[in-house]
Amino acid sequence: MRAFLDRRFAARAGSIFLEFRGHTWDYAEVGRLTDALAAELLALGVAPGDRLAMHLPTGPAHLFVWLATAKAGIVSCPIHPDLAAPEVEAARRHLEPAGFVAATGALEIRGAVVARLDELLSSRRSLSGVEAPRSHAIATILATSGTTGRPKAAMLSHRMAVLTGEGFAHWLRLAAEDRLFTCLPLSHVNARFYSTLGAIAAGASLALEERFSASRFWSQVRAAGATHVNAIGAMLKILADRPPDGDDRSHRVRLVYAAPALGRAAHLAFESRFGTRLVIGYGLTESTFGLIQPLTEPRDLDAMGLPRRHPDAAIPAEVKLVDGEIWLRNPATFSGYFRDDAATHETVTGDGWLKTGDLAAVGPDGAYTFIGRKKLVIRRRGENLTPGEVEVVLESHPAVLEAGVIGVPSPLGEEDVAAYVVFRKGTQASQAELAAHCAAHLAPFKIPTIWHVLDALPRTPTQRVAYDRLGPAR
Repeated sequence: MRAFLDRRFAARAGSIFLEFRGHTWDYAEVGRLTDALAAELLALGVAPGDRLAMHLPTGPAHLFVWLATAKAGIVSCPIHPDLAAPEVEAARRHLEPAGFVAATGALEIRGAVVARLDELLSSRRSLSGVEAPRSHAIATILATSGTTGRPKAAMLSHRMAVLTGEGFAHWLRLAAEDRLFTCLPLSHVNARFYSTLGAIAAGASLALEERFSASRFWSQVRAAGATHVNAIGAMLKILADRPPDGDDRSHRVRLVYAAPALGRAAHLAFESRFGTRLVIGYGLTESTFGLIQPLTEPRDLDAMGLPRRHPDAAIPAEVKLVDGEIWLRNPATFSGYFRDDAATHETVTGDGWLKTGDLAAVGPDGAYTFIGRKKLVIRRRGENLTPGEVEVVLESHPAVLEAGVIGVPSPLGEEDVAAYVVFRKGTQASQAELAAHCAAHLAPFKIPTIWHVLDALPRTPTQRVAYDRLGPAR
């Protein structure tokens, strides 16, 4: 990864790389700063291959520490900034890092505070003479989303990071004139590998915000001069549910990259209202390739798209369905779960196929349509159904902002279908009305019989629905 960074930073030396709340850093400045920080970390005793845990909010400091660890060959282990103290401590016990950068800015090495981050960021130490990490070495350990249970720690290599950045710039046709905006956590693969490394691969610039705010989102995007935005989870639904504003189209954004698919009607409504193109993709922490809707016409807006390819056609990117489950095989795939060989062997086959746990169907045009999570399949009346197909129908009701569906044990055996519904502001609908709406679109065995109304669905730190917190443990 160091060679990739050095090459791209040298090529764009005088151009703006980073913008954060009105402050900017050019490529050369960030290159020098991260070189010096990498050398400082090594001098303080964090060796190549050691793990450095980071409990930092999304912002310049987080980005600089991460890039410095990549240059030094230190394994960065970001911990989501919103985790509570016991959760942070649990992550530290699992990772057993040699160093830890706290949210306060204190740097600990093997349990002792040795420096403050703001002091290290002013260093002028040189990285010359330090060997670059090998491409297959682990660059970072990231927590997975944990939608159906406890997150795992995925080990991602330097090669995976570089291929992802190059691929993302290629898929979205990013250019040096683009400015990517993200308010997603830098502890997540989307902001790290797609937004940040995609910007670097394209020689573009990156604008960061610490977190998503629906009320300030478009004003932040406008202020940043962004041409590209990454979104995830409920962000699109929340933005679309806000009252129309005269400034909805007052921005430079030409592309919004997001997941999951909204469905054709909601997709077109979002594009029409905000005057931008919405591109849906599918990827995982474990494999950042996967699927993406093509930028060319025609578009299947109900699908996740076609297999992603690296700009170098010699780099393989295979996708297939096995009993309806998406399997991926490509070099942008993780190196296993940290200290969890059993889960690794369960997820990756001996010949390198990643079993995603996601169910899909493939159409005649080769596009894949998401059906649901394999672990969430509900067995009712001798039939199988997935939460996703019920959720899509519920969310097509004008009063429903979003819905989560799970199976719960039935006194008659197998499972009953339980729906958790969040209404749009100022709207309501009765259970009978929602059931009738489902009956018009679904088979009888798919219609929920248990209903709950929530103010919001529980979510993982990466804003995916936390299904394991909707009902009884599965």
